Amino acid sequence: MPRLSFQAWILAGCLLVSVSTLMMVGVVLERSLDVRLVEQVRLSLGQQLILLKEVVGQRWRPASTIEQGEALAQELGGKLGLRVTLISPQGRVMGDSKVDLEEVETLENHLERPEVAQALAQGQGHSQRYSSTLKLNQLYLAGLLGSPQDPQMVIRLSLPLSGVEKTLTSTRNLLLGAMLLGLVLSAVVAYFTSRSITRPIKELTRTAQVMASGDLSPRIRRYPPHEIGELGRVFDTMADNLQKQMADLTRAHDRQEAILRGMEEGVMLTDREGRITLANRALVKLLGLGLSPVGRTHTEVMRNPDLHEAVRKVLGGESYISSEIRTLGTVPLYLEVRVVRVPGPATEAGVVAVFHDVTERRRVEKMRRDFVANVSHELRTPLTAIKGAAETLLQGALESPEDARRFAEMIDRQARRLGHLVEDLLDLASIESGEAAPHLEEISLGRVAEDLLEEVADRAKAKGLMLVNQMPQDPLEIKADRQLLEQALLNLLDNAIKYTDAGGQVTLGAQVGEKELAILVSDTGMGIAQPDQIRLFERFYRVDKDRSREMGGTGLGLAIVKHIAQAHGGRVEVESRLGAGSTFRLTLPL
Repeated sequence: MPRLSFQAWILAGCLLVSVSTLMMVGVVLERSLDVRLVEQVRLSLGQQLILLKEVVGQRWRPASTIEQGEALAQELGGKLGLRVTLISPQGRVMGDSKVDLEEVETLENHLERPEVAQALAQGQGHSQRYSSTLKLNQLYLAGLLGSPQDPQMVIRLSLPLSGVEKTLTSTRNLLLGAMLLGLVLSAVVAYFTSRSITRPIKELTRTAQVMASGDLSPRIRRYPPHEIGELGRVFDTMADNLQKQMADLTRAHDRQEAILRGMEEGVMLTDREGRITLANRALVKLLGLGLSPVGRTHTEVMRNPDLHEAVRKVLGGESYISSEIRTLGTVPLYLEVRVVRVPGPATEAGVVAVFHDVTERRRVEKMRRDFVANVSHELRTPLTAIKGAAETLLQGALESPEDARRFAEMIDRQARRLGHLVEDLLDLASIESGEAAPHLEEISLGRVAEDLLEEVADRAKAKGLMLVNQMPQDPLEIKADRQLLEQALLNLLDNAIKYTDAGGQVTLGAQVGEKELAILVSDTGMGIAQPDQIRLFERFYRVDKDRSREMGGTGLGLAIVKHIAQAHGGRVEVESRLGAGSTFRLTLPL
């Protein structure tokens, strides 16, 4: 609805009363005048009809023709200035002062006309309707010549009501003028009355609007000598108290905001129903909500049964609960949450939950445990073999040249394996720490490929494998650390040779895109199952642990490849199917 001021409501109310009263009076007067004028015309026609019945009774004969009837109607209508219609008891028009003789014969039967039917039944009838013949609003009055038992002729007089309508129009104009004058006078009186009432109210409203916008300094100060003045005095007192309270609340709120804003932990405050009433930015960022969760329940924000149970217990009476929860999503988080009950009445009690992200701590702890377990396991195997061989030699195997040589070779082999493991660990640690940052230089990829294939040629020939160079024929220069790149590709080629059976093929190629270069190392070996491909680049992860150890692998080669690719701003991927070989894709930015 449109907004109206108090003054407008008063003014509108006065005008509504005035307009309603004047319109009611006008409608009543117009209807009364209309009825009275029509009744007066009908009475006048009735007197003329009486005289006309005497005249027609003397001159009309039952054997008279339509021509005679038309002539009589024309004569009488001309003298009276009215429309005179002569109608037989059967409803046939025998004459009409307003219709020519040729048209009289074509007029429809008038027996169904209300005034004619009433005259035949009661001796006299009247009606008011629109004439389709004359295209005017007419008043009809009909009288019966004879009696209802022996009717001879129905004589009908009709008069246009245009005069009545003109009189009504003139009266209506006078009424409208009076209504307008009354409306203007009412508006003037109502305006000045409402203005004197609403002026202090407007001043009070303006002051309240300024205070609602945040400025609590304005006051009314001027108080009219009536109820509104008392309201203004009370309003000023209320504003003084409100200004003091708002100052105290603002200081407390600013301190609270500064504390919550400076906290790295997420903070959530809920009411008795579990609806969140406060949440700091750290919580929104921690849970990746995008929007503030205020107004929603904690069950909507975090679908975690442990948290819900902790909140329920605290609301049930426990004062403090601490637990660790795990969030859902593509990147789950481990959060340490402390839930505390907010003191207050039972109906208003809520909880405060503080969330601390311990994901990185958990990840580091897991990495440490896995690393220690893997290193211990990898070191234990060669050390056990060396210890066993040494003990065997000390127990008498030195006396047998063949046994001594065999156990010495075992010690040498396991010592070399330990050396490779230590070297790979040092390389991986150096790359991860950033100490071995890539030294970028322009190198020829084709030349690097030839050198690498030449280096592994003897091992491939010993296993009966074919090496294929599918590098582009056009010279291809890239910016990379030659030593690190050769190390990564050599690890991939070494794995391909190890896990491809005799008669297979190892291929080294490249694909050049608009922004990236992919170096491909493919083989026709045993392939890698899909679950193993996900963890293939983790430290010490082996698809076939027994076979890997037999071949002298440390389990760190692919982890080194991954970190070398990342150090160059690239990535390494694998595509493989069991029994159909594998393709490792080392992608570097151009």
